[in-house]
Amino acid sequence: MERRTFLKTCAGAIHSLIAVAVTVPALRFLLAPLRASRTGHGFLRAAPFDSLAAGRPTRATITAERWDAYMHHPPSPIGSVWLTRDPQTQDVRCLQVICPHLGCGIESSPDRNAFFCPCHASEFDAQGRRRLGPSPRDMDELPCRVTDPDEQGLRWVEVQYAEFQTGVPAKRPLV
Repeated sequence: MERRTFLKTCAGAIHSLIAVAVTVPALRFLLAPLRASRTGHGFLRAAPFDSLAAGRPTRATITAERWDAYMHHPPSPIGSVWLTRDPQTQDVRCLQVICPHLGCGIESSPDRNAFFCPCHASEFDAQGRRRLGPSPRDMDELPCRVTDPDEQGLRWVEVQYAEFQTGVPAKRPLV
């Protein structure tokens, strides 16, 4: 092999290594949002347990940080839920505010011990079961838990917030 051919081959190999060394990290950076986990937020604080009146639904706003491609958004409201504390057992039930029919906001009607959707007159009982109207399913229940007291002595209701497809009988999470 001639000296000139050997040097050309070595220079080509070095240039290829440099190109790979620059390209791989650049591609990993650019594609990172596609590989990021989209699994939701886990349990989020909704309201202090003691703020819930027994037997009366309380609307709570859920706040969380969000990531959108390369942007990080500070904590902001992502949705609302209805929290109801059982007077006998002190258990908390969490229902999604979004109507399963077309996505309107469900309101509480304490005088009728029910929830209703003002858009199309769907009505649900105090447990979120469909009574009447065009809603294809019951209100969507979300997992929730009551925490142990924190450093200030407060117990919090935490909710695993999710939203579901509207207009269908099956409860399908939105991704």
